[in-house]
Amino acid sequence: MSRSRTALTALVLAAVACGSPASTAAKVAASASIVTNATNTPSVGASRSNTAPAGPTFRQVLAASNVSEYKVMYKVTDTNGRDSFSGEQQWFVNSPQARFDFSSDVAGQRTIVSLYALVDGTVVCYSDVARVQCFGMSTLSTALQQNPAASVHEALVQNPERFDGVLVETRQIAGEQAYCYNVRALTAQTSGLTEGRFCYSTLGIPLLSRFKTQGGEVSMEATRLYASVSDSDFTLPATPTTLGRP
Repeated sequence: MSRSRTALTALVLAAVACGSPASTAAKVAASASIVTNATNTPSVGASRSNTAPAGPTFRQVLAASNVSEYKVMYKVTDTNGRDSFSGEQQWFVNSPQARFDFSSDVAGQRTIVSLYALVDGTVVCYSDVARVQCFGMSTLSTALQQNPAASVHEALVQNPERFDGVLVETRQIAGEQAYCYNVRALTAQTSGLTEGRFCYSTLGIPLLSRFKTQGGEVSMEATRLYASVSDSDFTLPATPTTLGRP
């Protein structure tokens, strides 16, 4: 498989951790409460000097991310040595369901790869101008392991105690106030993350991820943000075929 196709398949396999079902209003209130109540609390490991930016701790913003509902468009770049691959990725998140689309021009043809993390299973769909094909995956965790970015996000959300996040700046990303953290791993991670920069909105929505991989670097920054998703966003475009079965 070519570097471009491998990167295309891998980059789409990114996800946020799924929390318990709740109404949109309850999710927004919960995530807003987590962050708002902490805006004057220094981040974990941050200096207590007067120059330190005010905001939630890294663990608090990850907790808010668990209960937020959102749709975000990202610009993604994956650099490895002399190779560089870029495209757009769109996340649809409404726990316990999520969908991640990655679109790019491959050999002059527009292709979209979509990962559906649904209540009843995980499905990957490939679509171009000619056809749509969907394939059932054994588990979501299996799919996530195929992508360093997915493994990093999963590790951050599921095991926040294994990381130290220091709030270093606030900035505007996609028209939203973003809290940005320098993050380092406290223990060895299967995701491979040692350190990176991660930014979140006041509701815990991921707005920027930038970190090094073995021999490369991944960068993903939000360009557009929507506060809600619809049930139709999680409807499969075709009946999935289970890999390994006739």
